Amino acid sequence: MKIPKFKISPKTLRLLKLVGQLAQQRGERAYAVGGFVRDLILKRPVMDIDITVEGDGLTFAAVLAQKTGSRIEAFTRFGTSIVIISGLGKIDVATARTETYEKPGALPVVEKSEITFDLFRRDFTINAMALSLSPLSFLKLIDPFHGLDDLRRGCIRALHPLSFVDDPTRVFRAVRFEQRFQKKIDSKTQKWMLNSIRRKSMNTVSGERLRNEFHLIFKEPHPERAVKRLAQLDVLTYVHASLGLSKKMEKNIPQVLKTLAFFRRNKIVLDEKMVWFQTLLLKPLAAQAQSLSRRLMLSRNEKKIVIQSAQARVSAMKVLAASETTMSQMHRLLSPLASEVQCYLMATVSPALSRKMAEYYLSIQKLKPWLQGRDLKIFGIIPGLRYASILREALNGQLDGRFKNRSEVLQWVRKTFKSEQVEGSFRIG
Repeated sequence: MKIPKFKISPKTLRLLKLVGQLAQQRGERAYAVGGFVRDLILKRPVMDIDITVEGDGLTFAAVLAQKTGSRIEAFTRFGTSIVIISGLGKIDVATARTETYEKPGALPVVEKSEITFDLFRRDFTINAMALSLSPLSFLKLIDPFHGLDDLRRGCIRALHPLSFVDDPTRVFRAVRFEQRFQKKIDSKTQKWMLNSIRRKSMNTVSGERLRNEFHLIFKEPHPERAVKRLAQLDVLTYVHASLGLSKKMEKNIPQVLKTLAFFRRNKIVLDEKMVWFQTLLLKPLAAQAQSLSRRLMLSRNEKKIVIQSAQARVSAMKVLAASETTMSQMHRLLSPLASEVQCYLMATVSPALSRKMAEYYLSIQKLKPWLQGRDLKIFGIIPGLRYASILREALNGQLDGRFKNRSEVLQWVRKTFKSEQVEGSFRIG
């Protein structure tokens, strides 16, 4: 069956024809597969091109790279390669294969196969379709598991009952696709998912793979929808006890969106996926931050952000909530924290405190310190550790309005440190 007409850019169309011709010349068959086919049918922007070859995918990728003058990266264990073609980006080329799992959550053992078996190893029927690239059957749809029907009726359906036992991370993908495409997880598929979760299958998955699944969720346009669904399915607590979406945080999602928009608008650089991770998933349990970091194999910077967030929820709130808190006190509190932690705090405090923090950020962004180290040298103050404390005190006075202009700051320095002059210079004891 040939699917209805869809938009393929001229460059992509030329590439697909070339792939089909090269495969025919080599006595092989090539197919466009997976998400590429799904997104074409849905008329969504096609980001990645995945090619599967019945034959030798590694050698075929090398031939394609040579023919197009492209760079190649090969991964021999799984018979896959990435060909980086100018103007098209990364093209994944794989050998058609079957996969078997020695134990739940393990990486698969692969063997060469043909296209139907290759499609059967995939996660969901909507990703188990292919387009023939052979010249005589160019763009013919291969759909042995009725993925097209599932797309039309809005259904996310796994291919077999052991799908989530073989690879428990497919639970995350099911939810991600459900929310991205606004489809429904098939009832049998959901039953298989829940059985896998309750058997604690997530314990078999490495922290790195779990972390990557969260990262993918937080790259989605609306990650909060997927997190809410994961919470409904009770997935999060099976990953780690410190994860979970509370009712309070669910209601707070509009403020998270507002805070992220504020940081973007004011060009405060941060890793947004980490902010989503903290605000939607991280319970304020400082004692479990280290354990969570180990479970998800977080990078050093991610670990720092998680631990700071857990600690700041306790220590920072008292300072921020105090009515007499000054700008300099806020600066001392917030400036040592990673920008992601600052964003997390602003997204989770009360609206009144959020406005207070916004006022601080707008003030500090425009702030140019009136006193510099070179000024202290001009005054003859001997360089040393005291420089930092003098500059900090001057900045505090500027933030709190004790100094109205640069002249007042300089007068303060001249008056405060005029004593103990040594050979025409002022010395700090």
